[in-house]
Amino acid sequence: MDGRMENRSRWGLVLTALVIGAGLAGCQTNKAESAWQLIQQQQQEQALMRQQEDEAENKRRPKEPELMLSLIVEAQRQDRYFASLAYIDGFQQKFGNDPRVAVLRAEALRQTGQTALSEAAYRALTTTDQAAEGWHGLGLIAGGRGQFDQAADYLGRAARQSPMDARILGDLGYARLRAGDPAGARVPLGQAAELTPDSGKVLANLAVLLLVEGDALRAQQVMARAQLGEEARGQVLRMAAEIRGQLAPAPSASSASATRVSSGEQVVLPRMSPLMDGLGNGPIVR
Repeated sequence: MDGRMENRSRWGLVLTALVIGAGLAGCQTNKAESAWQLIQQQQQEQALMRQQEDEAENKRRPKEPELMLSLIVEAQRQDRYFASLAYIDGFQQKFGNDPRVAVLRAEALRQTGQTALSEAAYRALTTTDQAAEGWHGLGLIAGGRGQFDQAADYLGRAARQSPMDARILGDLGYARLRAGDPAGARVPLGQAAELTPDSGKVLANLAVLLLVEGDALRAQQVMARAQLGEEARGQVLRMAAEIRGQLAPAPSASSASATRVSSGEQVVLPRMSPLMDGLGNGPIVR
């Protein structure tokens, strides 16, 4: 009897030890699993943070095409049109065609004297979403040739496509003035002046219109508000006199010649403007 009790006691101790050992092993396994899960969770959180930081950095940093586009625009703003053509070739080689670059290319071709290529490029734009820019460019080319009737037609189409573009309206008013149509120039020049009251070019053209209409006092006021220098004022006066000469009745029977459009050979018009853009000015005079 005592032997059996002793054996049962030994087996009880063994079983207790096994249970305790199993429990300890289970605790260690659970701790290991918990630690591994914690590590995984921390890694996921760190990866998410890195992803969010990368996304934020990408939003702050302009994409490469945008950087190249800004380079082209800046080159043209500085009148470095030959350089802009090189940038445009690089852009198109790397990223393909882009409507915004097509407009810049047409302008660069015009400004570098490649008129035929520029004209083709602008005409191609007239069937796209950039139609206003296409007609505007064609109008500038026609004006540069002294073909002011044709320029007015093209610029009128551009204005219909983009009726709030002060550049187009100002150039349309100027073309109509040079074509001997001061009445037709009033509205687009007035619109351009009120849309861009800080434009010296528009104010100068408005002064020409006032002189042609015989309102010398207001023309002087506009030129004073625009802070035009003596050379610029002289240019305004000469152009107004030329246009008035076109409108004056001819003594011969061929009265049609009185309103014939000037050949433009004596006037250089790289941007359809009698004056430079960088003139200081004040508010428009009514």
